[in-house]
Amino acid sequence: MNESSELKNFNISSSYETSDYENLVDQIITRVSALSQAGFEQMVTDLLIRMGYEVYRNAKRRLNLASIHGIIIEDGPGYRPIYIHTRKLERGSIVTTWSMQGFGDAVERKAGRGLLVTNASFSRPAQDYAKQKKIILIDGNILSRLMIVNDFCMDIKEIVEIKSIDPNAFQEYERQK
Repeated sequence: MNESSELKNFNISSSYETSDYENLVDQIITRVSALSQAGFEQMVTDLLIRMGYEVYRNAKRRLNLASIHGIIIEDGPGYRPIYIHTRKLERGSIVTTWSMQGFGDAVERKAGRGLLVTNASFSRPAQDYAKQKKIILIDGNILSRLMIVNDFCMDIKEIVEIKSIDPNAFQEYERQK
């Protein structure tokens, strides 16, 4: 999920200008930054569900760990959980290693993997710490891209489809006598 396969395949079409895309990302980050922490947690959970993940929402009560907000069940029986932590900060803020330690320790105690989602960005030491602790990081820009790619909280104004004949599609039919 760090640069998810969905993101690697995400291209801005020539009809959607880069400045329009950057403006949309900026608008998303502005709206997300205005949410409460509880609203942010719910939005992230709903986005993960939209992306096809099974999310267990009552992780705080179940695990008695305030730093874990949810669990993604990666397989049917739940043997490979990914622990979720959301961190909604003021716009332009940076998540530091210090602010991640409670979550990193909780993930390590559970011998699991983590997913930390924020509307902000991560310092370089925080990124290094996350690698050590098996934590996937999603910053505000990646979160915005995931929302766009998955049509989450998006109003689709126009879809343009341009078709042409596939030159190879008729070859088999043309060979038949």
